[in-house]
Amino acid sequence: MADSTLVLLAALSLLVGLSAYAVLAGADFGGGVWDLFAAGPRRPDQRAAIERAIGPVWEVNHVWIIFVIVVLFTAFPQAFAALCIGLFLPLTFVLLGIVLRGSAFAFRAHAEGSPALQRRLGLVFSISSLVTPFALGVCAGAVAAGAIEPAGDGWKTVPVSELLRPFPLLMGLLAVLICSYLAATFLTRETDGALREDFRRRALATGVALAVVAAVGLVFAADVAPEHSGELLGGRGLPFALAALAFGLAGLVLMARRAWRWVRPVGVAFVLTILWGWAAAQWPYAVTPHLTFEAAASSPAMLRVYLVCLAVGGVILLPALWLLFRLFKGGHPEAGRPGAEEGA
Repeated sequence: MADSTLVLLAALSLLVGLSAYAVLAGADFGGGVWDLFAAGPRRPDQRAAIERAIGPVWEVNHVWIIFVIVVLFTAFPQAFAALCIGLFLPLTFVLLGIVLRGSAFAFRAHAEGSPALQRRLGLVFSISSLVTPFALGVCAGAVAAGAIEPAGDGWKTVPVSELLRPFPLLMGLLAVLICSYLAATFLTRETDGALREDFRRRALATGVALAVVAAVGLVFAADVAPEHSGELLGGRGLPFALAALAFGLAGLVLMARRAWRWVRPVGVAFVLTILWGWAAAQWPYAVTPHLTFEAAASSPAMLRVYLVCLAVGGVILLPALWLLFRLFKGGHPEAGRPGAEEGA
């Protein structure tokens, strides 16, 4: 029988990994989206700013998805099996997108002598940056809607028709908009002058679009995912939903007022409260409504070993990550133009 305390700790570690991935990799994905939609007389400068922002840290930002996968198959193997089988198609697109995106981004940086090849690689990078978060959002929508169903001792693969329903598609669009908003917000801190204004306008437009899509998604959720919707709007998820609303409005006001010092932390808080509200509404299910985290968990002995390894690994990893970001995102010349970190 599972130990509820160990299960909760393991589930919280999973949420930590998802939070890091949503913020760090989410901003990277959003950067790729804006690379695709770079426009105007400063289009080359916009793409150069995105490349400068992503370049030093993109590999470590995507290590968090590996962490999440390892937590799932170590601490919650039954959930890992259910998700991988049930969501085989969208997760395949996620995998392809991550591989193609990273490869194209790396190769593009070394194709300076061939502008045509650079453009093609840039297109692969940008489209993959859009497809990957969209597919992840579809996965989240399918899980919340209870589309993954058991089949004897195993699980059914979710039919394509279920994945193409309005709610999963809206969640895919919402994920893309969240990543785009986060990236535009980050880039206002790593640029200056007219280039900063370009990303400011993108952040404001995306924030408004995000609010509209979220509202429409809630309407659909009430019909196709009533338990999830009820918890989000009137149960465990409500405090996080209210906090997300507050941070979202604050972020738009701060962006409109050019309060550069605060836009990034408020933007991060906005994304995290959305994710945490979603997680609180889904608890205690790993796969709604068929598999709880307790039922999906490994043995108590395995969970103890995992948590000890997590603590030891954290002592090694976290200082290294702090140093990496301190060097490359804390005033390092490659992090942005001089003065880009100055407050309003």
